[in-house]
Amino acid sequence: MPVRITILIKKLPTISTEEFHQYWSTSHPTTFLSVPIVQRNLSKYQQFHTDPAVSAALRAQGLPVSEFDGGAEFWANSYEEAMAVFQDPEYERVVVPDEMRFLDRQAARMMVGYEEVKWEDGKAAEGVKMGHA
Repeated sequence: MPVRITILIKKLPTISTEEFHQYWSTSHPTTFLSVPIVQRNLSKYQQFHTDPAVSAALRAQGLPVSEFDGGAEFWANSYEEAMAVFQDPEYERVVVPDEMRFLDRQAARMMVGYEEVKWEDGKAAEGVKMGHA
């Protein structure tokens, strides 16, 4: 079963929100994907960028909106393959210094698990019962 790692991240306080999203979206993927173990071990990599204006509006309405600026999501065939990426010497040498340019590594939080699709394309997933609880 494929595994998923989501790392919730915060921007450095020394850069603007716009600088953070621009750098992370356009420059960082080139660096990240240049590391061979990333290409070998990950089946998917995507970014989730928060919308600061929408987040602020929802917070103002009293909703518990996260303070994170985004999330990096990684899929691999096993936990071991995924974690090997982050422990790789080339990753440490190339990617970590790049991350230090735009994100607060100490504030990052990792979630590791698997997905269970319950609703997709307007239909309940197989095994999901519809109706009232």
